[in-house]
Amino acid sequence: VLAIGQTGEFYSPSGLALDDRTGHLYVADTGRHKVRVYDSRTGAFAFEFGQRGSGEGDFNFPTHLTFKRGRLYVTDTMNFRVQVLRPDGDFIRQYGSMGANFGQLARPKGVDVDSDGHVYVIDAAFGNFQIFNGAGELLLFVGRTGASTGEFWLPAGLHIDEQDRIYVVDQYNRRVQVFQYLGDTEVAKADARATTNR
Repeated sequence: VLAIGQTGEFYSPSGLALDDRTGHLYVADTGRHKVRVYDSRTGAFAFEFGQRGSGEGDFNFPTHLTFKRGRLYVTDTMNFRVQVLRPDGDFIRQYGSMGANFGQLARPKGVDVDSDGHVYVIDAAFGNFQIFNGAGELLLFVGRTGASTGEFWLPAGLHIDEQDRIYVVDQYNRRVQVFQYLGDTEVAKADARATTNR
């Protein structure tokens, strides 16, 4: 059993991400507007980055994290964006901005990345998840506020597994909804099957 963090070390930790290659465990300390990094095998503190602000690499209540393809994705909640950082905390790009238009965010609550590098961002206020390409352009959004299949009521978490299944915590509907991303290969197969069956 391993405990990470001493009394008073964290103010309000709320998100985790693991770099399997280095063994670094990233912890979002929401109240201190930082990401702290530890050795996941020993629990030893390694380094930290971030400060309160709105500039590149700054945070305003960071929450959910994910680590994919050598990049750390941080839900920078009150800056209404997701930041993409190198493992050492250096800024690469951001997704989203404050607003109610397509590609903007009001209450981001989670982030993950599929096998083709598309970035998925949950927005609790809009009751959907938005999908961006690697350049930060919005591709589409899925869902709206409601209780039917494919609708959400304050969604509050997201995970994409190795088979590109997308798990969404649909908090106030008291359920987890599961979606399947079909990459270019799967779409091509489906098109071929449809052509054959005509």
